Amino acid sequence: MKGAYNPHGAALLDCYRGQTNALLTVYQDGERDDVPAAFWLRTTLDPLEQLGLDLCRGRVLDLGAGAGVHALELQRRGFEVTAIDIAAECVEIMRERGVRNAHALDMFELDHGEFDTIIALCNGLDKVGRLQDLPRFFDRARRLLAPGGQLIADSFDLWVGASEERQAQLTRKQASGRFYGELDLRFEYKGESGAAFSALHVDYPKLAEIAERAGWTCERVQQVGGHYLVRAGVV
Repeated sequence: MKGAYNPHGAALLDCYRGQTNALLTVYQDGERDDVPAAFWLRTTLDPLEQLGLDLCRGRVLDLGAGAGVHALELQRRGFEVTAIDIAAECVEIMRERGVRNAHALDMFELDHGEFDTIIALCNGLDKVGRLQDLPRFFDRARRLLAPGGQLIADSFDLWVGASEERQAQLTRKQASGRFYGELDLRFEYKGESGAAFSALHVDYPKLAEIAERAGWTCERVQQVGGHYLVRAGVV
């Protein structure tokens, strides 16, 4: 997975160093989209991200922290934050921007934790990969949380607002035996192509079902279109 994010990290670092027009090419289920790297260096948050930060308490672990937009805001509010990302370039950016505790890791490389809140924001559950990986994700999150801790995360229900063409694509994916919200992604930047990987978008009923089977409570805090925010706690 780390190699898959190399182009992503390189684009963000170039943008941070002054190439403000840097574009990251994203192939999603074979369709190309050129995304400004500046998006990940933004300083403004959308309302669901803001709400997710408002729900934080205690010691916070920021998963897939990117360029540190959430960690920096939480630090500004006085929180103790540990920010992790698998792209070393992102960690370099975070440290230079002032994130005090940033590491090039994924959550499965953390061997201990007593966090009161884990956040996975900006479509944070996409990094789970596949639907079958959600129980493993919840198990690791449980081990990293202190008693009474919480997980704050967001995802998308791809059926909401989907065009007829998009609905047909999702239906075909289901018919092929895959969960409709598993998207094949690949990053490319300046001729460097990362390895293909799977990103997960999961509707709330399916997420709640899996969370509850894994021994978690799950609450949908707010939904805007297909984008929703959840708060989960260990039973």
